[in-house]
Amino acid sequence: MTETGVIRPDPAAPPGDSPILRRLRTALALSATGHWLAAGALTAAAGVLARDDAPMDRAASVGLVLALLLVPAVLLPPVTRLTVRLDRRTVLVAADLVRVVLLVSVPLVDALPWTAAAAFLVGVAALPWAPTVARPVPAPVAVVPTRAADPAAEAAENARRSMLRTAVGAAPVAAALFAVLALVADAVAGAATRADLVLYVAAALFLASAVAVVLLGDLPRDTEALPAPLALLFRGGSAAGIAVAGAGLAGGAVAALALVTAASYGAGDAGYASVLAGLSIGACAGVFQGPRALAAFSRARLLGLAVLAAALLLAVLALVHDLVVVAFLAGFLGVAAGTAWAAARTLVPERTGHLRSAALVAALVAAAALPPLAGAVGVHRLTVGDGAYDLTGAQVALLVAAVLAALAGYVALRRLDDRRGVPFFRDLGAALRGERYTPHAAEPPRPRRAAERGVFIAFEGGEGAGKTTQARLAAIWLRDHGYDVVTTHEPGATKIGMRLRAMLLDRETTGLSPRAETLLYAADRADHVANVIRPAMRRGAIVVSDRYVDSSLAYQGYGRREPVADIARLNDWATTGLLPDLTILLEVQPEAGLRRLPAPADRIESEPAEFHERVRDGFRALAEADPDRYLVLDAGRPQNELSREIQDRIREILPDPVPVSAEEVTGSFPAITE
Repeated sequence: MTETGVIRPDPAAPPGDSPILRRLRTALALSATGHWLAAGALTAAAGVLARDDAPMDRAASVGLVLALLLVPAVLLPPVTRLTVRLDRRTVLVAADLVRVVLLVSVPLVDALPWTAAAAFLVGVAALPWAPTVARPVPAPVAVVPTRAADPAAEAAENARRSMLRTAVGAAPVAAALFAVLALVADAVAGAATRADLVLYVAAALFLASAVAVVLLGDLPRDTEALPAPLALLFRGGSAAGIAVAGAGLAGGAVAALALVTAASYGAGDAGYASVLAGLSIGACAGVFQGPRALAAFSRARLLGLAVLAAALLLAVLALVHDLVVVAFLAGFLGVAAGTAWAAARTLVPERTGHLRSAALVAALVAAAALPPLAGAVGVHRLTVGDGAYDLTGAQVALLVAAVLAALAGYVALRRLDDRRGVPFFRDLGAALRGERYTPHAAEPPRPRRAAERGVFIAFEGGEGAGKTTQARLAAIWLRDHGYDVVTTHEPGATKIGMRLRAMLLDRETTGLSPRAETLLYAADRADHVANVIRPAMRRGAIVVSDRYVDSSLAYQGYGRREPVADIARLNDWATTGLLPDLTILLEVQPEAGLRRLPAPADRIESEPAEFHERVRDGFRALAEADPDRYLVLDAGRPQNELSREIQDRIREILPDPVPVSAEEVTGSFPAITE
């Protein structure tokens, strides 16, 4: 049977997509473009209405309008509790129509106070769209099922991302449209009315959005309002939040002072729009593509670097006197700020609300504080030798913002750096080449090995590399040649270790932090060394272990992105400085290795492909840092070839197979003569 009134999803559509979502996304694109365009139009109108003021005084009027436009997004999201239980379509249509009326009224009233009030009300009217962007697909809307563990959750997340991309991607479109409309207005309108055309077009976009929402049909109601950004911000700070605030301050500073900067060059609204276009296009490029350009670079370092780059670009932008250069610098600054946001989202995905709050509050501070500062400073002529340089208040305000953003980037880099000891610029250079920099000095120092009578051989590698098989074959070969061999493994070689292994590898173990995991592996290793490895070596045996310290360095250090040097020091203490005489590393592509596993995946094997890629890179880095101890082999080669090469290398470190005690006994016998 076929149900009536149910929208059937397109089987070829991405998870979470549906006809109703696509139509809602179209309405959002119109509304978001109108909102971004309204921001430029209202600030431009404020600049026109304050045209008789001094340029730096005009900055305060523009900043006031921009700040009032942002205030509702920072302070008033809880008021959406009054609307979320109402019919969503009615609320969205009303919000867009209210903005139509407000924007049309601004040129009719033609007064700065009303323009400021209208900006605030436009910001309030934008609030009902926020829950739609954050939660576009509540349960009643049909979605495409997937094979994921939770199809509904995956579909909802995909829908949220698509709506967010639409809302953010509308910014450069609006900025480019603003630039075109400003050029047209400059050609056909007088100075007193040149912002009116942009206001009318923004109103038309809101009207089109309202019509699109009406044509959607019934939309399911939402039952949850968004939290206030200030509440999220003060719920707990973080270094990532500080960094995002620095990036938001840099971007907000450019937006708040772009109009007066363009006016100082005699460029008008078209110049103002070009700066906004550069900033928004760069920001979108940074958000969506920035981290991919440095895929091998630490996300924590990338976050700090991006904020510092934004601060440096802002300082340069403040000092140049060429609008074309300013627009290009604004674009690069946008790339840096967008990259910072993307890196922060990667580092702390569970705190996206906090990061968004930090960016919003920083932008509001920039809009509210920097233009008045620019007006207070005014314009000063500096004489340098035979030349003169005009230093404006806007430049001073931008430099102040650059210093604050640089401090935020420095704090984030110091607190979040997960590769301490690795030279920053060499690390960056390697990342630009698509490599991960791992010099000898960057790796933890090799712990001293106490004098032992036995030999210690460890087999390392990723999942499915064949370590256990090769360790068993090596032990058999050694026993065939008369050696006392002890085979062991980690974790779980002792009674205590077996209990720790159950906790570490059981997929039912959830919520285990990376540091707790590292400590549990170190505890297993300490018991392993004390009760298995050292006793065997004291009696002169050859110990063959499946995994040892380097697994923690690779899995918890590189895989979990914990400080490698700290893990090395912890394991140095746990093992009392014992390292293998030889470490045999079997390299395998993660996807190929995981396919080899016959049993259901354990907790570590179930990690995503990116985790296993980092583990493989970590093992390779450790081998490069200590090549004399490592034998690195391609695990894809035939098994017998690998065994022969392993045996050849082991021969180099083998002692005489006759125990020393036997030599002492035979040495006491009298010589046999004829």
